[in-house]
Amino acid sequence: MSYYYRGNLAVELEQQSRTVTKTKRTIRIKPTIPTGEKLLYLLFISITVIGLGLVGVRYSQISQYNYDIQSMKKENRLLAEKNAAVKLQIEQMSNRDRIQSEAESQGMVFNPAAVHVIGQAKGTSQVQASSLPATQPQQH
Repeated sequence: MSYYYRGNLAVELEQQSRTVTKTKRTIRIKPTIPTGEKLLYLLFISITVIGLGLVGVRYSQISQYNYDIQSMKKENRLLAEKNAAVKLQIEQMSNRDRIQSEAESQGMVFNPAAVHVIGQAKGTSQVQASSLPATQPQQH
């Protein structure tokens, strides 16, 4: 009656099924990257990032310079148009007939003897550059 000595036979079978035999596994640990190689990779990545950053900075500077150039060209074009308008206005204001009519409106009288002529008139070869009337002798 050995089953009384050991207890219930059904309990004994459960206990046997619970026991697990452990086997040893050999786990191979892969060697890691050496420290020197890690530092070399870090240096390469750092140089790449710094290089890309410098390229980005230079690209933004070039873009800023191009914007400045375009704005200067626009400003030059506007100034050239303004200069052309001012030259046209100067030409209109320096018209002899307009000056004479403006002078007469302010009460001045035209004296042809007191006219200064600079350069040669068309068809004449003599130039008079005196503000004195022709009847008075010129003093040197």
